[in-house]
Amino acid sequence: MKQSKLDSGSIQWIKDNTKEFTEELIRKSELVKFFYKELEPYRIRKDKEGYKKLFNELLKKEEEKQWMKE
Repeated sequence: MKQSKLDSGSIQWIKDNTKEFTEELIRKSELVKFFYKELEPYRIRKDKEGYKKLFNELLKKEEEKQWMKE
């Protein structure tokens, strides 16, 4: 049996709200296009902690920029 990183509540929410989930996934993937080059060294070094930390910081900055434009 395949192990999931999501709990059963999260999985159920995704099943119930597929449209919202896919819209959010698309939006975040478009934001990542802006800063993937900055993350590449962490991915190559396989530095999961550094990658995750920088990813969250950059994602937050890009979301703020997008929010300010609206």
